[in-house]
Amino acid sequence: MFGMIGPAMAALALIAGIIILVRPRMMNLIVAIYLIVVGILGLVGPGSTLISILALAAGILILVAPGMLNFVVAVYLIVSGILALVVTGAAMQGILALVAGILILVWPRLLNYVVAIYLIVVGIMGLAGYF
Repeated sequence: MFGMIGPAMAALALIAGIIILVRPRMMNLIVAIYLIVVGILGLVGPGSTLISILALAAGILILVAPGMLNFVVAVYLIVSGILALVVTGAAMQGILALVAGILILVWPRLLNYVVAIYLIVVGIMGLAGYF
């Protein structure tokens, strides 16, 4: 039953990243929906419940306070990166999330590109294991 959650989340990340590159004005909505779906899928499937709750909370916060997008995404990426390294041992994704979160804090004007590239890379990495 839960076998499709991994590839589904990877495909969702890839699609969200591509949409953000093509339609940057939709970024708030895309990121919020992505985080909410990741949070829900993570809560019903195997995985870290803490990261799922964090994703769900971040997605809802972006919908409620869209002006906080940069800060919420940066904090989410940094915290989820640390949790990925410490809790799940996912070194590559953890480092990638940490770097993306720090880049957003240092260069907030690059938000669209950093988030889009992060999602595309995570999506490709997630799908690569299934081919």
